[in-house]
Amino acid sequence: MISGIDANDVYADYARPGGWNDPDMLEVGNGGMTNDEYIAHFSLWAISKAPLILGCDVRNMTKETFDIISNKEVIAVNQDRLGVQGKKVRMEGDIENWAGPLSGL
Repeated sequence: MISGIDANDVYADYARPGGWNDPDMLEVGNGGMTNDEYIAHFSLWAISKAPLILGCDVRNMTKETFDIISNKEVIAVNQDRLGVQGKKVRMEGDIENWAGPLSGL
């Protein structure tokens, strides 16, 4: 997950409304990660304004997975009308800070 989002971050300045960078499908609900990792994964895709393409079987998702992918606040960040991709702005050890402008609406 991290390598995909880091590769996407390199091209952040090229993203704009009508032309989004795509770090690949969301792995939320596919197994192999904790719920906290799924939350981080979904949040990073959202701040990157990446297409939110689910890779899990929606017919069999858990309530926890549904709660993550239907979080209105996180989706609002992804769908913000300004459409500017967020970027990694700071890294200390294993801690990464990501930020980007929002329209405020």
